[in-house]
Amino acid sequence: MSEQHPQSDTRDEVLANIRKARAELEASFAGLSEHQLTVPRTSGGWSIKDHLAHIAAWQRRCLAIIAGKHPADGFEIDHETYDQLDDAHAINDVLYRRYRDRTLSEVIEDFRGTHREVEMTVQAMSEQDLIQPLSGPVANRFPRVVDLINFNIARHDRVHIKDIRVLGERR
Repeated sequence: MSEQHPQSDTRDEVLANIRKARAELEASFAGLSEHQLTVPRTSGGWSIKDHLAHIAAWQRRCLAIIAGKHPADGFEIDHETYDQLDDAHAINDVLYRRYRDRTLSEVIEDFRGTHREVEMTVQAMSEQDLIQPLSGPVANRFPRVVDLINFNIARHDRVHIKDIRVLGERR
């Protein structure tokens, strides 16, 4: 993580970090019209709505891993299909095709509801729960639960802020 957003290790720090990141993300599209939120504006065809659906999907993956489930369960992709996907771009393509026709209200409800679930999950965790080691392939990148949360929640929200602001400025 950057120096501006240092790694958080305690539950209170993690919660503060994910809440701050989410407030920044929400502010990046606050006040935009439905047209600005839903019209595809990137070369790949993504709209702001598509970014929000993407973020919610990756947060569900994080929740699945925390619950001891296969990452595919969070994406609601069968394990065999998931295991055949080469990288995050391939996963994102599957998710984009699945969610692109959802209404803006459905996406925003899911986006906010999933984040509430993340906050409740972290709030219910002990400091010991946060530093528990992860297992399986995900542990190669995220050795502990807290590493997974910091990267896939707060950092991931912040990664999309710039793109969303740029998309919101295009008319």
